[in-house]
Amino acid sequence: MKVKILKQNGHNFLWINDYLWMWDVPIERKAQKEIADQAFGDVLVAGYGLGLIQCHLIKNKKVTSVTTIEKFPLVMKEVLRVYKKIYGKVIIGDFYQLKTNQKYDCVVGDIWEDIVADSLNEYNKFVNKALPFLKYEGKILAWGKDFFDYLNVVRSFNNKFT
Repeated sequence: MKVKILKQNGHNFLWINDYLWMWDVPIERKAQKEIADQAFGDVLVAGYGLGLIQCHLIKNKKVTSVTTIEKFPLVMKEVLRVYKKIYGKVIIGDFYQLKTNQKYDCVVGDIWEDIVADSLNEYNKFVNKALPFLKYEGKILAWGKDFFDYLNVVRSFNNKFT
């Protein structure tokens, strides 16, 4: 496995196995902050990436703890090399294999390639895995959530009439 954070025009780009996985550009920071601003209480994050959402979550006064499960130890090693800092607690492991009785107020996901219809199944897989980790009245937050939820409504509607 190859993990590298490269800088271009003053912005960092996370490459995993020669695939551009995440970028630290103004629109991405804005999107991650909008998600983080909705969070509260104890938060579980699936995937560390460049740590953008974790940085915003730590600054959110409604958030009491941030725990991230990151699949690839090399991502954390590279983040430490470049940023010299990790936000919140990090568990190395696969979110989809996570077994815990701990409940969270919010579970945040950003582990699919892009906000495109082809990622809908991955988003749904994430939601199904996240639901048992939520406290009563907990909330699932995700990159592209509104788009994926819309696609699920359309899919459900189409299935009723086909």
